Amino acid sequence: MHQRQYHRYLSDKEEMKNLYQRELLQSQLEIQNQTFQQIGEELHDNIGQLLTVALMRLNVLEDVAGPDAKYSVDQTRDIIRTIITDVRALAKTLDQDTVRRFGLVPSLTVELERIQRSGRLKTHLATAGDTYSLGEQTETVLLRMVQEALNNALKHANAQKLTILADYQNAMFTLSIADDGCGFRQEDITRRTIDESGVGLVNLHRRAGLLGGTCTIVSHPGAGTKVEIKLPRELTV
Repeated sequence: MHQRQYHRYLSDKEEMKNLYQRELLQSQLEIQNQTFQQIGEELHDNIGQLLTVALMRLNVLEDVAGPDAKYSVDQTRDIIRTIITDVRALAKTLDQDTVRRFGLVPSLTVELERIQRSGRLKTHLATAGDTYSLGEQTETVLLRMVQEALNNALKHANAQKLTILADYQNAMFTLSIADDGCGFRQEDITRRTIDESGVGLVNLHRRAGLLGGTCTIVSHPGAGTKVEIKLPRELTV
């Protein structure tokens, strides 16, 4: 009886720990989503409007400028139009309502299109199996995890191509993010000092664990990096 009580105590303790971690994740998500929402609205309402005004002023300038200045005005107009498109796309990926309204795959599509327009690398999104909903919160977490992985690739990988695969199987959902960049040694990451170490990779593992899944990162120097997130389907409902 004492052993049973002790095992029940350990089980209850572990369950309370998991519940606390899930509630902590929920609080972090709410704060993060509110912050992203505010940034997205600021980009769309204020920055977007200022860029539109600049575009209108260029149109006026074109009417009074001489032939020599017309080419420069046209180039500047094209640049501003590209920035407006990118700002709108960034605002969408920061907005949780995008995931709620359209789902994970369309949100990933917008994110990759925005990156590809920057000209820094080519992107590709593929799906396998019949898509299904993973739940709004889970899909929001997955989108943030992908954004974290993409940010790491853009900052450190020096890659030419980046591919995302969303694999919808009956029992398991798998999301992989792979690049053909410079790669790294896992041991080099673990030996970093506190000043050198980032929280990106730690966040990926922690968030996958709190969703009830796993995150595996495979990388070798000169062979790129692959981040693979696996979630049992019954835990994503």
